[in-house]
Amino acid sequence: MSEKHVVVLGAGFAGLNAVRELAREPGLRITLVDRNNYHLFQPLLYQVASGGLESPQIAFPIRAFLRRYTNACFLMGNAERVDPQAKTVTVDGQLLPYDYLLVGVGTRTNDFGLPGVAQYAQGMKGLEDALRIRDRLISACEEAARTSDPQRRKSLLTTVIVGGGPTGVELAGAFAEAKRHVISRDIPEIAGEMRIVLVEGFGRILSAFSESSSRYAERFLRAMGVELVYGDPVAEVGSGGVRFQSGRFVPSFSTIWAAGVTGVAIPGLPAGRGGRIVTAPELFIPEHPEIYVAGDSNALAGDDGKAYPQVAQTAIQQGVLAGCNIVRAVRGQRQKPFRYIDKGNLATLGRNHAIAEIGRLRFKGFAAWALWLVVHLYYLIGFRNRLLVMANWAYSYFTYDFAVRILHKRVAFPETSPQEVRETVRT
Repeated sequence: MSEKHVVVLGAGFAGLNAVRELAREPGLRITLVDRNNYHLFQPLLYQVASGGLESPQIAFPIRAFLRRYTNACFLMGNAERVDPQAKTVTVDGQLLPYDYLLVGVGTRTNDFGLPGVAQYAQGMKGLEDALRIRDRLISACEEAARTSDPQRRKSLLTTVIVGGGPTGVELAGAFAEAKRHVISRDIPEIAGEMRIVLVEGFGRILSAFSESSSRYAERFLRAMGVELVYGDPVAEVGSGGVRFQSGRFVPSFSTIWAAGVTGVAIPGLPAGRGGRIVTAPELFIPEHPEIYVAGDSNALAGDDGKAYPQVAQTAIQQGVLAGCNIVRAVRGQRQKPFRYIDKGNLATLGRNHAIAEIGRLRFKGFAAWALWLVVHLYYLIGFRNRLLVMANWAYSYFTYDFAVRILHKRVAFPETSPQEVRETVRT
């Protein structure tokens, strides 16, 4: 049997777990393609944005990951187009032929077409996003400490987080802790004026969790000083604030968009609702059985008719199965359908507080927080990264301090007054 070439697009949870399975088959040659040269552990991205961790601590070099696999190589570049008839992928203008293709390119921020979101709001999908958010918040605090304009200080010291899912909640909790334990000591003259506004367009935050867990998170965030806005969706985002559908305007120079994601469409591949690709239960595209889709890009639905959640555990499970099914296809064996195993949901709220739901088991507080720590360390790739993250967490826990407060790039904020910005946004 001639050697088969498998191209894997995306070095996320789906892609890396697929490579692990594929590399065990000696008759395969694997090329892993990604626009970055590292795997990003996205569940801890919010800690980079809030100053708790440095960016290299949640990123692992792809080439280092592939060292153990002699039949796998890495190609850095953007997948621009797929030609299913010719069985080629265009990567930065160059054709890359394949026998089997696995698509695991993940998602991008969904702005829902709302005015100003793409231009003025900060997403939370990559290291660059997290570093921009951190620089923006540090710059805002430094400018607020020296300005005498009370309206400008208000805009500088108000952070609006749109989206009440795990990302938004964890960001709000981390910023609230920074305000209480770091800013209050570093710049005490502004700490009392800082506002963290968490916006959820529906009835409650953390809708994937039970109502009791959601209410527990709500009580904790309110106790930390986070303002919660329910049932008043964002209408527009401007350079100096956010306007809601009710007409209410919140002046702010820092809007973080964590309200949802959409699939990354690749020309040549079919894309359905939310940019996700419909597949057979075995994870291949019915019209092109040599093309597999895993992770956030896959639109496969469960028995309830709903697409599987776009979370790490789904990507890991689908990546493993896609890799195994490609091996079975090469061997001429029957492929297995995807069966999602829900391992539960975790969300951290702040120091000693988290929520956990595993099957019918629900618990909160310190026990859930300790479990959250263990699970995230376990799935983090690289011993060095685990060691550094654990050391940073220990430092923050015992000193009530965030270790990373270095400003990489100073942000210049608009000179327009909040009132003028408000009128501009409404026009």
